[in-house]
Parts: sequence; structure tokens; C-alpha cells
Amino acid sequence: MTVFWKSNRPHHVFLCLCGLLLAGCGPLRPAPAVHYYVLTLPLPPQPATNAAPSLVVRTFSAHEPYDQHRLVYRPSPYQLAFYTYHRWASSPAEQVTDWTRRYLRSSGLFAKVFPSSDGQADYVLGGTVRRIEELDGEQTWEAALGLEVWLSRPPQRTPFWFESYAVSRQAVRRNPAAVAEAMSHNLGVLLDQLAADLRPLVKPD
Repeated sequence: MTVFWKSNRPHHVFLCLCGLLLAGCGPLRPAPAVHYYVLTLPLPPQPATNAAPSLVVRTFSAHEPYDQHRLVYRPSPYQLAFYTYHRWASSPAEQVTDWTRRYLRSSGLFAKVFPSSDGQADYVLGGTVRRIEELDGEQTWEAALGLEVWLSRPPQRTPFWFESYAVSRQAVRRNPAAVAEAMSHNLGVLLDQLAADLRPLVKPD
């Protein structure tokens, strides 16, 4: 006589099969570490000044695909790619905004630099990260940064001044850390130029 056995707990069979499969796979490898990068640059020495204007630096935006934490690189002029384990510690737009506020606060051009409310500010600065990427060549890598910046005078919302900036710099090594270093230098160059361009616009009469 044939006897059929039926388990009332089929998940036990599933667990046993999983155990057998895992036993043959060996130890599991840990996931690769994620590396995070920040922009870092020296601030100008803050001069003694009686500058009267105040400024609001609004949070910058970023064009796609640069509005994310993953580092973007370009292996060819016609292709974009994204690192999986190399990321910005905070979004590029947030980092550029923070450094722009800190730089202009130290520049002596403004008595005060605010992060948000523009009710009492003399000027409002806004901007967009148009490009922040690694350019891969056969022998070298470069960091490319592009910003669009505009200035308005409350209560008017329409900007009375607009400028577009772009700069690139070769990284000292072919790795993401060196690219982040070169990108920091790029931002310093652009902020130097931004301060020089703003000076005649906000200079008290």
C-alpha cells in the first residue's frame, strides 16, 4: 500500500531548501563601501567695511541630471553615466548655495547675507547649477562646473542682472576624490568672478 505524507507546514520545506542552497554558496561578500565627497574652498579674508546693502541668497536649483547625490561622469562627449558608490554628501545645489552664502558674507560686499526671507533685504541672489560633472579622457580626467546666477531688487521679482559662468580644471589623478578637489577649485574661481561682477552693481552711491 502506498502512503502519501502531507506536511502541514510547507514553509519548513522551503527553509530547508534555502539552507542547502546557502551552504553551497560560501560566505556572503560585504557590499562595497560608499564614498562621499564635499566641496571645500578657502574664504576670502573678511575686510573691515561699512557696506550697507543686505543680500538674500536663495537655495540654488540644479538642471537634470545634476539634481542628485550620485557623481556624474561623461565617458565620451555623447554619453553620461553615474557612479554607484561615489556620491556627494549633500546635493550639488545645496553645497554650491552654502558656499556662495559663506563666500559673499566674507567678501565685504554686504552688511548681512541671509539664507531665506527677503522682506528686508536690498538684493536677492538666485542661481542654478547648470553643469557639475567629470570629463573622462584617455589620459586625464577633468572637473567641469557651470552656474547661472541672477540678481533682483525687492520688491521687484524680475532680475535686473543675469550671468552664466563655466570653468573646467584637470584633476591631479584619475579618481573621484581628485575630481571633487578640482571641482572645489572651480567653484572658488567662479565665486571670485561673481564677487567682482557684483561689486559695481551693489556699491553704495
